[in-house]
Amino acid sequence: MKLIFVAVSTIIFSDLSPCFGVYEHIKNHMTYSNNVPYFEVSTQRNVSSVMGQTTHLRCTVRDLGDRTVSWIRKSSLHVLTSNVITFTGDSRFSCLHTSLSDTWTLQIKYTQLRDMGEYQCQVNTEPKISMSVFLSVTEARAKIHETDPDKMVKKGSAIELNCTVESGDRVHQSMAVFWYLDDVVLDWMGQTGPGKGVRVVEKRGHVLESILRIDKARLEHGGRYTCGPTLGISDNVTVHIIAGEQTEAIHVNSAVPKFQTLAFLEVMIVLLTVSRITTS
Repeated sequence: MKLIFVAVSTIIFSDLSPCFGVYEHIKNHMTYSNNVPYFEVSTQRNVSSVMGQTTHLRCTVRDLGDRTVSWIRKSSLHVLTSNVITFTGDSRFSCLHTSLSDTWTLQIKYTQLRDMGEYQCQVNTEPKISMSVFLSVTEARAKIHETDPDKMVKKGSAIELNCTVESGDRVHQSMAVFWYLDDVVLDWMGQTGPGKGVRVVEKRGHVLESILRIDKARLEHGGRYTCGPTLGISDNVTVHIIAGEQTEAIHVNSAVPKFQTLAFLEVMIVLLTVSRITTS
């Protein structure tokens, strides 16, 4: 009897798909719907997101009837969601759906670089039908638009630092930029701390632009300024506050080494010439 049971079990399990336990549990069942489901052709198939933000991958299925919609990670064939039930242990993934809606949205919170790749929206018809959505993830990167990492500013004059943040093809509303002076966050409202006298103007478009302005620079406004986006790569520039006399001294001192170098070369040429004459 045991031998018969083992033989029957072997035959049954040998016919199962190697993906059994991954997504084969989403069975193709008998349906009472006469319509054939199809995907909305206008669905966005290529989605760009930024690391740390919430991403939405949408799948619209018409004439679904009583069938099931599932989201699958193509690289691993793991089922992430089936209807609104989550099958993955990663709590960042969930499916959003409202009654009477034809759209099933895969939501990914705190998107990471490792999340990029192909996702499939699948309907358990016979045979199954699926639509691929491709996700690309970038990391926000700040850039302070200064030609030199050291910026010389005369005491009492104005300072303006322009920082833009590249974050793919759009700027998410949750993204923010913070300015730091020597690693201390600036109170750009101009009330207390190292940010006193500092104003920040922000513009949102294809890129996020943050402009830091100081009308009259004081000595305490000197230091390393950092433009830091939330969950992104920062950029910095060092501002030197100097008096008028110091400005002239800097220009003179920067020119002195050039004259000294030329004089040294001239002396070396004369010595070599004299040495050759003496030798001959």
